[in-house]
Amino acid sequence: MMNYKRIKKLGVMLMTMVLTLTLAPAWSSAAKLSIVVEVNGNLISFPDAKPFMDKSNRVQVPVRFVSEALGAEVRWNSQSKQVTVKMGEDTTVLTLGKKAFTVNGQTKQMDTVAQEKQNRTFVPLRFVSEALGAKVIWHSDLYSVEILTGLAAEQSGTSKGTAAPKDPWAEWKASRSIEGETEKKSTEGFSYYESYKSGLGGSGETMKQKEKDMVFLQLRVHFGRDGVDYNQQIKDLEEILRQKIDSKTVDNIMKYVKQKTKRDDILEAKEFSDKTYGIQVESKYWGNIIVSIWYK
Repeated sequence: MMNYKRIKKLGVMLMTMVLTLTLAPAWSSAAKLSIVVEVNGNLISFPDAKPFMDKSNRVQVPVRFVSEALGAEVRWNSQSKQVTVKMGEDTTVLTLGKKAFTVNGQTKQMDTVAQEKQNRTFVPLRFVSEALGAKVIWHSDLYSVEILTGLAAEQSGTSKGTAAPKDPWAEWKASRSIEGETEKKSTEGFSYYESYKSGLGGSGETMKQKEKDMVFLQLRVHFGRDGVDYNQQIKDLEEILRQKIDSKTVDNIMKYVKQKTKRDDILEAKEFSDKTYGIQVESKYWGNIIVSIWYK
């Protein structure tokens, strides 16, 4: 288990995955937002190499993610600059800088390329996921992607070779807790909606046991989207925090959160705590305010 202090040092744990289906032009302005990753309901962290949006509006993920989160075998050939991804009977080969790639020996074309960044190999998420038979659901409202693999993909009704849902928004609404439309979710005693009318978003994962240093709830104050209400998001965030966290600690958290009122403000990662919980607040330039909660 990765210690939270280490996660903090390398980069706070992010929850869920932005995949790039054919992204709308509006997404280009979101390229600097945190990329959120979820695979079969599990929140994925990227401690030392973060996903990013490339010039073709395609999400690139570190090749390590493919092996650790999707369960595929990955091999790297430094001489040919090729990445070979194998899972079951399926084998995909990508070459750095080349749009052509092969799936089980058949040549296909991407509109982007695998690339090297900061001495790490990154691959286009969409093409690798589809080649492995994964189902990908794009949640535009949360800037997140849910990936289903194996039996989960089959049971969801879409797997390799099947078109994406015709109405992703309807599917998203059916699977999420939305203020005014569905019941609240409950994670480790915190009650919240995954999508508030104000624009506040939440993601949670129930712990099998109270594991220290593992983030179980993340709340996001959004900027730059149509219909968001900053002041109401702040009120909604505070209401959630006060359910379980010491009142004085919440006062300090909210005082820090309120220092960011527009997208180009920056909040350096800062930790708060009471007797039970650790809380980190962070917001990068042009990013959302991310509030992460874990057991001390």
